[in-house]
Amino acid sequence: MNWQDLNNKFSKLSPREKVLIALCGLVVSVLLIFSVLLEPTLKSITANKLQLQSLEQSNQRIQGDILLLTAKLNKDPNQEIDIEFKQLLEQSQALSLELSKVVDSLITPAQMAEQLESVLANSQNLKLVSLESLSAESIANNSKTSEYSGYYVHPVRLEFTGEYFAILNYLASLESLPMKYYWRHFQYSVEDYPQARVIMEVYTLGVRQEFIGG
Repeated sequence: MNWQDLNNKFSKLSPREKVLIALCGLVVSVLLIFSVLLEPTLKSITANKLQLQSLEQSNQRIQGDILLLTAKLNKDPNQEIDIEFKQLLEQSQALSLELSKVVDSLITPAQMAEQLESVLANSQNLKLVSLESLSAESIANNSKTSEYSGYYVHPVRLEFTGEYFAILNYLASLESLPMKYYWRHFQYSVEDYPQARVIMEVYTLGVRQEFIGG
């Protein structure tokens, strides 16, 4: 059966049957987006969050131990406590170095907003609705004692509209960029088929609580 035969059969269908076929095609497209692109992205988001949470929890535990040992040293200093104190300091410095390496591998906050807009501008059949830099967030609960007090999460919220394949190509272009960043939120909704709306948030880490434009 060739394309002409299929086209003739489709034209003979009732309006209700045509709508049902279009809806089935939409469901298949959404499932394809999730399985091919969004599911790996969501797994990456979860892994990145767990990595940062693990680093922060380890740092908080070490900082608490350091404060406890500092109090002990002030009361009853001895060689054993001094050795343990130095070991904890070394662990804390190692964690700080590990996070520093992660930050160095990421795109800078200023570059991230520019890249998102630049790639979108070069994409066909996509329309930018808004590009907003959200408030920077410290990754340390206690900014005075934590080794991570100088590191901030810099999120950007991007909203745009377009057709499915144009959106898919844009996301693939972002994933192919050499600079790294993290995904935090992704929302895909069909408003007026085949037009869809995407709202997404990505973020990077920086050493300053700076405004990154947008």
